[in-house]
Amino acid sequence: MEQSDAADELGKAAKAYRRTEKAHEEARQALKAAAVAALAAGVKQSDVVKTTGWTREYLRRLRKGGGSDDGASRPKKQ
Repeated sequence: MEQSDAADELGKAAKAYRRTEKAHEEARQALKAAAVAALAAGVKQSDVVKTTGWTREYLRRLRKGGGSDDGASRPKKQ
C-alpha cells in the first residue's frame, strides 16, 4: 500500500469513527437509564449485570446517581 493510499484509508476510518461516536454515546446513556429503571422496577441486579456486562459496583453507583462519565470510572465488560 502506498503512503497516499494509507493516508486516505486513515482519513476514511477517522471520519467513520467520528460519525458513529455520537450514536454510541447516546446508546450508552440510554442503556444507563434503562439499567437504573430496571433496578428500580425490581429486576435482579445479577440479571442487569448479565445483560449490560457492567459490574455490580458500577450499577450501584448508577443507582445512587454517581455514574461518572470520565474514563476512570467506566465499567469494564465482564
